[in-house]
Amino acid sequence: MRPIIPAFNGQGALLASWNPHPAGVSGRPSFIVIHGGHGLNPTNFATALWLRDEFQANVLVLDSYWSRGREENWATGTRYGVNMRVLDVIAAGRWLRDSAGADPRHSFLIGDSQGGWTVLRSFTTEAFFQRELPGLLRAGIALYPNCKADGTAQYPRLGPYAGPVLIFTGGRDSATPIAQCAPATLTAASDWVHFPGGTHAWDIANRGAHTPAVDGECTRAMNVYNPFPICRSDATTAAMRTRIKSFVLGLNTP
Repeated sequence: MRPIIPAFNGQGALLASWNPHPAGVSGRPSFIVIHGGHGLNPTNFATALWLRDEFQANVLVLDSYWSRGREENWATGTRYGVNMRVLDVIAAGRWLRDSAGADPRHSFLIGDSQGGWTVLRSFTTEAFFQRELPGLLRAGIALYPNCKADGTAQYPRLGPYAGPVLIFTGGRDSATPIAQCAPATLTAASDWVHFPGGTHAWDIANRGAHTPAVDGECTRAMNVYNPFPICRSDATTAAMRTRIKSFVLGLNTP
């Protein structure tokens, strides 16, 4: 991780891991991977590795929290709110296009939990975001996202969306329960896939990013506010990745 992304407001730089394809950046998809409320973890890097290998892609892993000297954002959910996270996405998209040479027509945003929330907010038809984001990203993918939206600054509107969005939810997810999602938040997406048996973070890399995960192993979040269950499911992860592949390939046309 290096401070390579100039912040949206020009004050400092965001930490990121940039992994261009060895054969060159051009002519292939690029992904921005954004983390959830507990900050970067092995699952984010496992996702990045899968994207790199599956799509022969360029991958940028963005860190919004350690960039600001914080490890996590779970206690309130809003210390670093979703609008701030969108500004980080805009900054990363600009860098990807202008400095790294990626083609924004083939650039995708993917995030889990609070990162998934950020995906939904990034593509919401807010005037300010839609002045800044067009020409930076092709589509977004939200994994078990926060869905609470009450119109306040803390929980702003989600949807309708200005571009293609793919959403995944889990029926046993008590960290970001689907009950918090307004139906329109989900149905406005290009595609919404619900896994009835899925807990939060069903794709957890429970043995690290480079080691195969242990299927069926359950644990709980190390979180005094909500020690929600997390159960790895290889089948759900595989089904999710199949849908992601179909979504990306369907959009990643010349």
